[in-house]
Amino acid sequence: MKTAQKILLTALTLFNEHGENTVTSVDIALELDISPGNLYYHFKGKDSLVSALMKMHEQQMQKVLNRDKLNTLHPEEIMVYLYLLIDSIHVFRFFYRSPADLAEKYPAIVRPRQHIITRLNKQLAFLFDSLSQRDMLIASKTDRALLVDLISLIITQSCQFDELNSHMDSTMQRYHALSLMMVSVLPRLALSDEQKKQLEQILNSQDFVRGSATHSPLDFA
Repeated sequence: MKTAQKILLTALTLFNEHGENTVTSVDIALELDISPGNLYYHFKGKDSLVSALMKMHEQQMQKVLNRDKLNTLHPEEIMVYLYLLIDSIHVFRFFYRSPADLAEKYPAIVRPRQHIITRLNKQLAFLFDSLSQRDMLIASKTDRALLVDLISLIITQSCQFDELNSHMDSTMQRYHALSLMMVSVLPRLALSDEQKKQLEQILNSQDFVRGSATHSPLDFA
């Protein structure tokens, strides 16, 4: 792994765990056991680090928000896709913690972050509309719009809620987000009682989350 990649990965880890505002460039250099000068050679301060991480996040979400085959998903596959969305945002979750503060410090990230959220909402709307058109989701147009708002809110903000109100680790935060979404979505899916029960068992076992691999941010560098 190249030094620049190590710096980005370490910065992302520290920003996610401790918050961007409490982590300095020196902290990142110390964590990597390199000199601040070496770090500065690659990234001219936190501004350039945050911008580079946002570019990685944009590339990641561009792949995740691809609509190929999205309109062919069956109700029982929705849980898998929703977890993929949760996991993708969770990898870069510091961008969604105290967004107003980040926007003031790093105005260059405001537009791309908003673009990501807009695309996420459109993706969810497309998914729910497709399911409804195929009689696989029982929800009016108004209800589908509210579902989009709710699911988007959970995906982008639930980890912050968990950090404030519990001591969940990263895996359990993602599982909790998925559980919150499925409470709203599962009753509306056109499944038999037995199929719903099977999905609930998979979700409650937590094996689904433990067995899901989180992509490395460097996959999108």
